[in-house]
Amino acid sequence: MSEARDRAATGPPVRPRGWARRHRALLIVVVVLLAAAALTGIRPWESCGAGLHAVDADEDSVGSSYVCVGLNLDSGPMREDDPLGPLEKLVKGRNDAAGDNFRTIVVLENLTPDRKVDSQPFPFVQREVQGAITAAWPKNGPAGFKLLLANYGSNADHWRVVADEIIAAAAAQRVVAVTDVGVSSENSRALVAELSARGIATIGATVTADNMNTDLKGARTENFFRVGPTNTDEARAAAGYIATHGFQRVMMIQGNSKEDTYATTLAEAFKSSSKVPVLFTKAYTPKPLADTSREAYLRGLFRSWHNDICGAKPDLIYFAGRGLDLGALVAALAGDGACEGLDSLTVMTGDDASTLAGNPLELNKDIGVRLRYTALAYPDQWDMFTADPAYPTYKKNYDNFVAEFTGTHGFPKGELWDGAAMIEHDAVAAAVEAATRNVSADPVSMPDMVRTIDCNSAVPGATGFVAFDQVTGNQLDKALPILSIDADGSVHPVDLVWSRGRPLDTKPDCGR
Repeated sequence: MSEARDRAATGPPVRPRGWARRHRALLIVVVVLLAAAALTGIRPWESCGAGLHAVDADEDSVGSSYVCVGLNLDSGPMREDDPLGPLEKLVKGRNDAAGDNFRTIVVLENLTPDRKVDSQPFPFVQREVQGAITAAWPKNGPAGFKLLLANYGSNADHWRVVADEIIAAAAAQRVVAVTDVGVSSENSRALVAELSARGIATIGATVTADNMNTDLKGARTENFFRVGPTNTDEARAAAGYIATHGFQRVMMIQGNSKEDTYATTLAEAFKSSSKVPVLFTKAYTPKPLADTSREAYLRGLFRSWHNDICGAKPDLIYFAGRGLDLGALVAALAGDGACEGLDSLTVMTGDDASTLAGNPLELNKDIGVRLRYTALAYPDQWDMFTADPAYPTYKKNYDNFVAEFTGTHGFPKGELWDGAAMIEHDAVAAAVEAATRNVSADPVSMPDMVRTIDCNSAVPGATGFVAFDQVTGNQLDKALPILSIDADGSVHPVDLVWSRGRPLDTKPDCGR
């Protein structure tokens, strides 16, 4: 009885709580983080440096099971066996030597492009970084600058992560400006608008969509500038070339993705600028596919248009789409049979065709193709400008850039052929000049300093003088080389035109 009473009084034996019950709060946090990671694609268990977050990648296409997105504060690798490794080490060494009074320029791009879905190939991105390095650290330039690389991944899908990291680091890193921006898309527009709202200046290099200087609601993005042309500039140049050379039967093919503002605004600009009626337009909408590449899918789609093209017999096709997609069109024209009465035609497009340069193309088969495009820059572009009195000045500025690129930094001159290094150099050079003029290191003071770079106070660049319109932030009087690509991938100059018909006018009103 006494034992029974004792058991009744004391109750059953007490068992120690399990790990999950003892650390319930920690377990909830871990589960929430893993659930969030599953939704966003972030992989916190992978190794990425400060300011970076790991996300899933297609190992077959990228060469790594994950890539790092965000702001690369440590200048470390952003994927397994990162091909940017040598440049990242160079950047880290220069950053470490910048001293305590440094200022920082961010280079924003898709630095880990996926061959299956992205239009810009890795070598193009690599040359952009080379151009940024050349501008940030010229032999006799101002001291105390850092470069930080920022990666937003394919299609700028991780733009929010990058924006948050840049905003968080802006004050401590004394961010002068965010440069490059990569491709024109709805995501990159949203990113630029977010930075602008926080008072951070962005200087675009290769983004040409006319609406890049507006947010997704159409409001002006006040702190956005660009050193490259707009799509209206490119379309106007193409329309002038088409009219001058007597083309009469023009067809247009346009990319129709709402996310890709480069293609959609290029098509709109050409329709508005063209002096020759467009016979008809064919549209396509590229999508990531589970079972085949974008290029293979589009090659099949374009082949299905063969009879329509043969029936229309255009003498020129204006292609408002990405360079990767243009490669698929050229392959379809070359290999799907001849057309009666259509032995050859000219295909003209915008600057994204530079991503095709250097690679063999099927241009001389069933339907011969003469490929032309309006480029952002070309290394020998000033040789088409020798008769103008301003030629010696433009050529001298370009030669100074080449001396820094090849001599000071040891990059091969052959890397300049697609203009990527030249245009990014000019974006960073503008940021360096604005920071040098500024007595404040506060990032929010920088947009007004960038605005001082106008027709009366231009920055000498590899692609011409850099000067910004005070209302739009767009480049004034941009030089546009018109180039051809041959079947072996080699690029040749055809013409040099100006976005407003003439070189930069340094009068007080900028020649308006």
